[in-house]
Amino acid sequence: MLTFNLLAALVAGLAGTIAMTAMMRGASAMGVTNMPSMTLIQGTMLTDDVDQANRIGFVTHVVLMGSIVFGIGYAAIFTAIGSASVVTGALIGLGHGIVAGVAMAMMGSVHPRMTAPATITRSEGAVLTVTGSETTLVEPGIFARNYGPMTPVGLVMGHVVFGLVAALVYGALA
Repeated sequence: MLTFNLLAALVAGLAGTIAMTAMMRGASAMGVTNMPSMTLIQGTMLTDDVDQANRIGFVTHVVLMGSIVFGIGYAAIFTAIGSASVVTGALIGLGHGIVAGVAMAMMGSVHPRMTAPATITRSEGAVLTVTGSETTLVEPGIFARNYGPMTPVGLVMGHVVFGLVAALVYGALA
């Protein structure tokens, strides 16, 4: 039987976020996706400055959302169902990925620096433009499909990886 452990939850969330982020960055480096980093997406909600956006986004994505919100959330689920197995983590991550993919379709309506793909002048494949002090991102669309045809698969798989790693770490530490 698992008992909730806050420190284990935070470490599990951080480890899951690092693994998921590494996977996403690797996919971008290999040209599998054109999706901007989540640190940039989240940070540009608050500022046009790309460097500052990455710093703000790091805090919101890695610390606030990954470690605190989802680390504690996943740990609470693991504790409630009494299992932090890799299967449990993968299934929770799969559900999380599906919800996140659907939510991506709404991001353009709440993000102040996103615009529809047809309305932005950009080079082929680019999803970010910086003109003077103005930063503009292309809306991701459902499952972030506007960032490339393999992005939906990567988005869901990234969340599955998060769940797997969070389960492994939480199970080991709790």
